[in-house]
Amino acid sequence: MSDVKEIRNVNSIRAIRLLLILIVLIGVSFFLNRHRHLLANFRIREIRAVVQSYGNLSIVAFFVISALKPVILILPTAVLSIASGGVYGPILGSIINIIGCFLSSSTAFLLTRYLGRGFADKLLKGKALKLDNNIEKHGFKIMLFMRLGIIFPFDALSFAAGLSKMKYRDFIFGTVLGSLPEMISYAYAGEHIKNPLSIKFIAPFVIIIILALLFSSMYRKLRKDT
Repeated sequence: MSDVKEIRNVNSIRAIRLLLILIVLIGVSFFLNRHRHLLANFRIREIRAVVQSYGNLSIVAFFVISALKPVILILPTAVLSIASGGVYGPILGSIINIIGCFLSSSTAFLLTRYLGRGFADKLLKGKALKLDNNIEKHGFKIMLFMRLGIIFPFDALSFAAGLSKMKYRDFIFGTVLGSLPEMISYAYAGEHIKNPLSIKFIAPFVIIIILALLFSSMYRKLRKDT
């Protein structure tokens, strides 16, 4: 009887989560629709102007922005990735996002690995994350699930990994593979940012949320087992 009650409670929690996600999606969609001119024209046009001012080297400029983003620019990964899709289209934008993901995560990881916690605390104002001791033994799997589950902010997690005993190889493979769905989805959403209520714009975010819920649950289970 207690097992049945527990299952009902779990199902109720899941239903509430899905309802909250739906409400958030609707709210975000209406906000984006109301401010679509600002989001589609100003933000992307601004990034396009900076990047494309370098002509044939515009993609290189985008990579430089990605590499410097963790330490210089206060710019969410999602914004830059969506802008990439808006500027370069979904296919090339996805490729650029993945390479940019590699560059930005490597920058944060290697700087903290060699400059230490003092550097990270100063940059993050004393709010650097701390990963558990099992990160060295299960580095790739933990990083993969954390990226797929979007457990922590992208750059903050890269800084935290650099402070841990995780191998760079495990970190970068887990990061790139775990970020693939997110980076590709953002690029496809970016192509349709002028129509934020369209299914083509909303669907990539739904995919990201579903994957995040699934793999965050798997990550918590992994932590319990290790």
